[in-house]
Amino acid sequence: MFTTPEAVAEKLIKLRDSLIKLKQDRTTYVKSSSVVRLYDELCEYIRQAQEFESELLNGPREIGELVTDCYELISLLFLTVGRNNEPPAVYAPSVIIKRLLEHLNESGNFSRKDLVPLQRTLINMRENIEQGRPLYNSLIISMLESQVCASERSLKELKKRLEPIPSELESLLERLVSLRRSIKACESKKQFQVTEVEGYLSQIKEIDASRIDGKFVAEDGNIPETGQDILGALLKRCYIVAENALQKQGAVAPGLKTTYEELFQAKSQLEKLELTQAWSLRETDLYEFQKLVLTLDQERVNGKFVDSEGNAPGEGQGILLYMVRRCYAHIYSLINSSEVSNILLPVSEALTPVFNQLQTVRRCLKEVQKFGISNARDLYPYSMKLASIDNMRVDGKFMVGTDIPEGQGRVNSLLAECFEICEELRNSEDCGVATP
Repeated sequence: MFTTPEAVAEKLIKLRDSLIKLKQDRTTYVKSSSVVRLYDELCEYIRQAQEFESELLNGPREIGELVTDCYELISLLFLTVGRNNEPPAVYAPSVIIKRLLEHLNESGNFSRKDLVPLQRTLINMRENIEQGRPLYNSLIISMLESQVCASERSLKELKKRLEPIPSELESLLERLVSLRRSIKACESKKQFQVTEVEGYLSQIKEIDASRIDGKFVAEDGNIPETGQDILGALLKRCYIVAENALQKQGAVAPGLKTTYEELFQAKSQLEKLELTQAWSLRETDLYEFQKLVLTLDQERVNGKFVDSEGNAPGEGQGILLYMVRRCYAHIYSLINSSEVSNILLPVSEALTPVFNQLQTVRRCLKEVQKFGISNARDLYPYSMKLASIDNMRVDGKFMVGTDIPEGQGRVNSLLAECFEICEELRNSEDCGVATP
């Protein structure tokens, strides 16, 4: 039993170091058993420190940050090993969704299209928490519920703000939202392109000119009465953003240059990860990005970024905010894509190479199916590849040492599908015609 909050902090530091070491080790795959053991350690420390609960949750900043770091790392590790549907995996994406919703509310620049995927993810999170309630630490379940509830409230408020806009004007809303973001994207680039922003300004003027008696017209020619004020305010804001951009041309105050460079590098690296994630991403790679962006975001004073002297220069505030929001969006996208496009059957990092190979074979076989084969020998390369993958199994399971990684059902199902396509092609009566 711990006797002081300092003893709690010491144990948490050691645990965080162990988690960081595990995530940094690229010599082998992360094992589910290792992650669960460290999760159990965290739960045990929290259980023993119940008498210091106020310090853990509301007390010394160091302890609060340590707990947050451990939650974050545990959550990303659960995603890494394919245990996406269990409560600990909920924490990391729940933090990002909460911040995304807060920024949508702050900017006022969003459409229903932005809210749909967030709502879907929150529903899945809620289901995962409820399913895991009997099996997981009550304090962690309570913390996750608090996170998700806060996001659900924010989402409800944002949806309410869009209620006056009829479906007929939704496409126009999306266009204005996109134009404003595109202008901010131009500002955030190293080289500001005047002609690009002028092009967006021309589109804004076209939308303005298409109004009749100051009212926006739907695609069917009708003029809905509701939602006009909201779109009018957004149009006005687009003008202001475009004109400010042309005037300042991406200028950032000297005192904010360091923050700008940190965010620019983070955004650039996250964009590259989105292009290569299917082959190289380990979810724990997102830890440093998430920690950096959250820290910079939370250090704002009255919504403004401050320099080393505590001042909040005007030039560049909007640019930094845009980059923070883009970083959040990239992290959210990467965490979602880590579920291999099927939330019910996630695949562990250890099985991802095999899964990716089978996806490639399946795509090739689907193309062959369209045109048929002239000879059964055409299937030889695919059959050999599938046989080599099939031979990797031990008693029907893909093993990594003595470990049985998560995602066996998904990978085995994909392997079986590939074998089935090969068999259909092989047995087709007319090899020159594509099979149905």
